[in-house]
Amino acid sequence: MGKTRFLIVSDLHGSDIVLNKTVNAAKFYGIRNIIIAGDLTGKLLVPIIKLQGEKYSLNLFGENRVVDGSKLEEVKKQIRGSGYYYKVLSEDEYVSMEGDKEKIKAAFLDEMKKGLDEFFTKAHERLKPIGAKLYLIPGNDDYEEVADYIQHYRTETVVPFEQSIVEFEGEYELAGYGYSNPTPWHTPREKSEDQIYADVKKIMEKSDPKRTILVAHVPPIDTKIDKAPKLTPDLKPELVGGEYQMVSVGSTAMRRIIEEYNPLLGLHGHIHESGGIDYVKNSFGRTPVFNPGSDYSAGILRGLILELDGGKVKNYLFTRG
Repeated sequence: MGKTRFLIVSDLHGSDIVLNKTVNAAKFYGIRNIIIAGDLTGKLLVPIIKLQGEKYSLNLFGENRVVDGSKLEEVKKQIRGSGYYYKVLSEDEYVSMEGDKEKIKAAFLDEMKKGLDEFFTKAHERLKPIGAKLYLIPGNDDYEEVADYIQHYRTETVVPFEQSIVEFEGEYELAGYGYSNPTPWHTPREKSEDQIYADVKKIMEKSDPKRTILVAHVPPIDTKIDKAPKLTPDLKPELVGGEYQMVSVGSTAMRRIIEEYNPLLGLHGHIHESGGIDYVKNSFGRTPVFNPGSDYSAGILRGLILELDGGKVKNYLFTRG
């Protein structure tokens, strides 16, 4: 196996700022391939209500605002930069949609798909000329409809590989899995540990572990890359002595898979505050596992540049930009 060098990012959550930085990263860092380990879409749709006299009303970041039409584009940019989506509605349209969960979800999905289309188009336009590719899987926060949309959006530049295996650089293969174990927030794509184990086992049975890079959104449990604040019953971070109490929230199934199959390495995300590297020991030795972390809400793209040589990790560099 020869050398290959690539960038891994995760948990971009719809932010136009970090999505743009992602597609620009190939040229900036001089790499040919980018891997996104899930959670491409945002979590909130902001209704912008058109009032009389070219005025617009909205609630953004908990603040009710009325803005002049001349400021509307600036507000839209701020919303998309934060990872949220927006929809401009008349007062009648807003009233008809308010409280209708099906209409709200349909509008939300429509805006998410529009955002993905824009991102994929930019990726194709900017990556194709330099011979680079974007490999991606959805995560637990991406709706099933979005995951299906991503999986069927395949070009010579954009390569989805959810619950499948794709060739990578001719000598390696990527095995993808985007579901997470249950979370307190009951996100769209969660499964039990038993279901995760059965799903990923099927994938790994078709792979060659010696050349397989496991790209799984959820990290293995009891590692340095799965630590998140312990939550109170009302889902607030628990503070003791002024410090957050950190606990492991990763997947027991994912750890079991890595222990049993010993893939070349594991690339993960999901836990934004736990970017880093750790190792999962098994009967074959140990498997390095990575999480680039995420600061999408601040407009910061956190990433990890990995260099493989001869089937082993030769170098790695965590990035922020």
